[in-house]
Amino acid sequence: MKKYPEHDKLRGVSGKSQAIGEFVDWLGGKGIILAKRQGEDLIPAGTRIQALLAEFFEIDEDEIEAEKRVMLLEMRDANERPAP
Repeated sequence: MKKYPEHDKLRGVSGKSQAIGEFVDWLGGKGIILAKRQGEDLIPAGTRIQALLAEFFEIDEDEIEAEKRVMLLEMRDANERPAP
C-alpha cells in the first residue's frame, strides 16, 4: 500500500485535469458557464471546477487534505531533528 494513495491518483491525472480546468476557464472567458437544470430553468452550476474534477477522477478531496496534514507533520518533525 502506498503512503499517500490520493496524491498518487491525483498525480496520475494531473495533466488531464489541468487541461480540462484550463478549458473550462477559457469557456468562462467567452461567457460560457456550466449550468444545471432546475425545473424548466438553467441556473449556474455553482460548483467549484476543482470539486467536479475531483469527483470525475474519483479523488477524495477530504483524504487529500488529510494526507497533506500528515506530510506537513512529517516535514516539521524532520526539520526539528538535530543534524547528524
